Amino acid sequence: MVSDLAITARIASVQRALLREPRRPESVRSSPNAHWFVVGAVCVGAFMGQLDASIVTVALPHIGQSLQASAATVQWVALSYMLVLLATLLFVGQLADRMGRKLLYTYGFAVFTVGSLLCGLSSSLTLLIGARVLQALGAAMLQANSVALIREAMPKELLNRGIGIQGAAQAIGLAMGPAVGGLLIALGGWRLIFFVNVPVGIVAIVLARLLIPRSKLGESTARRFRGLLALLRNPTIGFGVGGGLVSYLVMFGALFVVPYYLVADNVSASTTGLQLAVLPIALGLTAPLAGRMADHAGARGLTIGGLALTAAGLAVIGLLHGTPPRLLGLAIAGVGLGAFTPVNNAAVMAAGPRERAGVLGGLVNMTRTLGAILGVALASLLYTSATGNSSIAKAIPTATAAHGLTLTMVALSALAALSALALLVEAVMSRKIVEQPA
Repeated sequence: MVSDLAITARIASVQRALLREPRRPESVRSSPNAHWFVVGAVCVGAFMGQLDASIVTVALPHIGQSLQASAATVQWVALSYMLVLLATLLFVGQLADRMGRKLLYTYGFAVFTVGSLLCGLSSSLTLLIGARVLQALGAAMLQANSVALIREAMPKELLNRGIGIQGAAQAIGLAMGPAVGGLLIALGGWRLIFFVNVPVGIVAIVLARLLIPRSKLGESTARRFRGLLALLRNPTIGFGVGGGLVSYLVMFGALFVVPYYLVADNVSASTTGLQLAVLPIALGLTAPLAGRMADHAGARGLTIGGLALTAAGLAVIGLLHGTPPRLLGLAIAGVGLGAFTPVNNAAVMAAGPRERAGVLGGLVNMTRTLGAILGVALASLLYTSATGNSSIAKAIPTATAAHGLTLTMVALSALAALSALALLVEAVMSRKIVEQPA
């Protein structure tokens, strides 16, 4: 009996240890930069979660050839990840409010790391998609808590800056995925894009335990999200969310379809990755400059102009198929997205009350994921319809692939242009309403 009681007590002790958030070291808690340590730790998860949403885009042709899968089937390697994110973000956020945000964030990296390992070991498309679902559950545990962790840690006067840095980490992760994926595929094949997450995940778990404070549990996610529709009635928020959706749709659509054309044109995976790296480099260089310009010139001109530039860059890629114009188009689109994304996110966050920062942050995350899903699905539909061949295990003539690229990129360009026009109309109408006499 004593032995049974001892075993039961030991099990209970282990359970409490697994569900208890560890304290940070005193040296971290007392540091004047402790809040920036939190931002840094959270940005690792923000970057990796979004990187793995897009890193497979350049690998899909190679995965399809390796596992003998059609383009219509292999796209689920990307879509399954994003659909799980979209479906679980709110639930995971509510669970974190009850159990602890640091706890779920740390375990999220553990789940993400195990899922990544299983992805790399998958011997069939079915097993790969199942592992991607597990990986996405871990990513949801990271993303659902990121803004809330920053909100708890940052002083009020630095909150917007911290959220902006987290948003930039996500955007850069999304944009850099294909470039990083191309380089890793050239080094060790498509499985390496998943295996590389294992050491990164282990380091991130250690950083989360050491740098992130224990949770201050309060208002539940369910109560915070009750006023979502009311927030969307605000024109700045509603149009900003719509523009953000289109920006991620066209970016993911472009990053999905360009590698297919380059494979048909016999361009190596490493060269493909280097070419696609032009977009995130342009985005990363533009984003901080856009934030400073918005403080002086306002957000409207940058968001409208950013989407217009994006539309122009996509049109160049679709209509001119040589390497120099393709690089130019990627650079123009990257500058446009870099001008639009951080400024638009900041405008959406600033348009709502401070007590709704959590719901607005969740809304921005969901918009990003939904836009990525729609971008992959739309680009896949347009490209396979235009080429008349859904199999990526078979060679497609370069001319046929060029036709598919043109149709897809022109359609994405038109969507970006229409979104820019909608923002312009909203800006004009808002000014007229303000200028009307009382």
